This record gives sequence, structure tokens and C-alpha cells, in this order.
Amino acid sequence: MQLNLSTDIALRTLIYLGQKDEPATIAEVSEAFDIVKTHLMKVVMQLVAAGVVISERGRNGGIRLAHAPAEISIGDVVRLMESNLALLYCMKEDALNNCCPLMPNCRLRKIFFNAQKAFMDTLDGSTLADLLPGTKAKLKK
Repeated sequence: MQLNLSTDIALRTLIYLGQKDEPATIAEVSEAFDIVKTHLMKVVMQLVAAGVVISERGRNGGIRLAHAPAEISIGDVVRLMESNLALLYCMKEDALNNCCPLMPNCRLRKIFFNAQKAFMDTLDGSTLADLLPGTKAKLKK
């Protein structure tokens, strides 16, 4: 599984904003990570629409976190940015029960569902605060 570029950009942008005490401009974030401005703007628009980031216009405007870093779940950000987290075709919501001769009793599918759940549980147990310098990540065992 590989997360899409928008998810990567969203997470890096949130980390950048989490390290600042003031709003950052799109140009500033774009330059810091060498990201095309138009792609960054699309990602930021999704973050703003979801209430994760606030966008302020004007001379002292820019983008900033809408919540404290400890309140921003990494799992929520990944779900927001990813259109499909299915590891196999048969795991997609719109997949038919007869899409594979092994269905509906496929054991492989169950293993992948468990793996995906463990992956998302790990992300849900982490917040933006865990990704910021000077904080110790809390890893669940």
C-alpha cells in the first residue's frame, strides 16, 4: 500500500504549521517542501473544508492549525485525504460479493482486513503532536 501524494503533502503541511506560532503562506510552505503551489492549494482547501486548517486573508493572513496539535488525529487526516484505503479489490465498498471465486469465505481477505485495521489503529493512536520535534511519540503496543 502506498498513500497518495496529497496525503503526504497534507501531513508535511500540518507538521510545518505545528512548528510555527504564526500563520504561514502557501508560498512559504511550497518553498519549504518544493511543492507545486497549485497542488498545495488543493490540499489546503481540503484541510480547510474539513476544519483542520484555518485560512485567513489579508496582510497578516495565511494558513494555521484550527486545533491544538494533540487534537489532530493522523488517522483522520489520512482518511480525509485518501479516496480509497482498500488493500485488495474485494475490500472496496462497491466490490461485488462474486468478484472472486474465493468469495465470500476468503481467508486472505480477512487477513488483509485485520492488517488494515491494525494500520489505521496505529494512525488513530497518533496525533500531530507526536510528529513535532521536542515531543515523544506515544507508541501503543
